[in-house]
Amino acid sequence: MKDERIQTTVNRFAARGFFIWYLLMSISIFYRALILKQHIRDFWDIFAIFIIGTFYVFIAYANKGALDHGFKRRWLTICISAIIGSFISLFITGRIHSVVDVGEFLIVLLPTMGLVIGIAYFLNRRWKRKEGIEDEK
Repeated sequence: MKDERIQTTVNRFAARGFFIWYLLMSISIFYRALILKQHIRDFWDIFAIFIIGTFYVFIAYANKGALDHGFKRRWLTICISAIIGSFISLFITGRIHSVVDVGEFLIVLLPTMGLVIGIAYFLNRRWKRKEGIEDEK
């Protein structure tokens, strides 16, 4: 049996470690893409590890109800920030030349974000039903 204080401390260090890893991987990916102007094919392994780690944490949080507080506002803010950040990084790298490029990007990005938000909403609702917070309809 572990003391709750020890477990809380271990969880805090794990969360800080993941945050440091996430921040450094983000910086590395943006540095390679924006400064060195490398194509994703040149560092696909680092990018894949980053996406898998992010996906795991996203699914774990959604499964345990951690995304419940301010769900709609938080996800809307995250999606708008991701779209703006993506446009800025694509513009800096020189991959956006016209309105057609912006349209192509939005055609790919919006359904993908809709799928991510849908998965998060489904997992959040499943957690609420499992915990008895929300009744099944």
